[in-house]
Amino acid sequence: MTLKHLPPLALLVPGMTLLTVFMLVPAAYGLYLSVHQFDGLNIGNFVGLANYTAVLTDASFLASLGQTAVFAIIVVVGKNVSGLALAALVNLPLRGMRTARTMLFLPVTLNIIVIGAFWQFFLSSARFGGLLNQLLINVGLGELQTSFLSTPGVALVSVALIEVWRWAGLHMLIFLAGMQAIDPSLYEAARLDGANAWQRFRNITLPALRPIIFVSTLLALMGAFVRSFDIVWVLTRAGFGTDVVVTRLYNEAFQFGRFDRAAAMGYVIFVIIAVISFVYVRAANFGRAND
Repeated sequence: MTLKHLPPLALLVPGMTLLTVFMLVPAAYGLYLSVHQFDGLNIGNFVGLANYTAVLTDASFLASLGQTAVFAIIVVVGKNVSGLALAALVNLPLRGMRTARTMLFLPVTLNIIVIGAFWQFFLSSARFGGLLNQLLINVGLGELQTSFLSTPGVALVSVALIEVWRWAGLHMLIFLAGMQAIDPSLYEAARLDGANAWQRFRNITLPALRPIIFVSTLLALMGAFVRSFDIVWVLTRAGFGTDVVVTRLYNEAFQFGRFDRAAAMGYVIFVIIAVISFVYVRAANFGRAND
């Protein structure tokens, strides 16, 4: 029997099996653990919503939520602005743009350990050879030097900006694909009408990129909440005011051994992300409906 003789629903079986085994079953088991006592080895008594209450009244978790919000705002705005600017740059009909695209995309391909080692060296204090602080001293701005990755407040912004640098090349390609799909005749007509470069960008490029901006923003938002662990952990070990929700969850489980609370924390984070995504999608659809 060939594939074309199988009923359509049968073709879904392999994918649904993988989805069930690797996503649905672990999700259901995690929900089960979140309402029981669990130390990582033994499942204890049913405790209902006690773990959720403990999470929602935990000052450290609430602080990490605030820090995640700041981190997310910087990352979402930074990735979209830098990605759009770089895409506009490499889309120009100039020599060397192919090489420029490759170089700008290079940080996306780097190992996180390499990224962490470079930025820790670059942003460390001048006493430990930090290049940025030494540069500030050499140009007469020594009063601005600081330990960028070990100063509360500054560290969170520094990590967020490094995250923007790391993924700007990916968002550049997303925007570039959208720009190259725009009909060139629209720009020619705008030039004939006397529109300058900024007017063409504002009135042709940006409206045409609205679906791309939507996707790019959603990717950046999800990344800020659920994919920020590696960059934060490698650069600061979640210290100096950089503890975001995913590092807080990790510490809850593996530092304090409260796996039941960590499971509950995971579902709290899931609900927060789901609500933010729902509101964002509805707002985007409402904006399109009013155009």
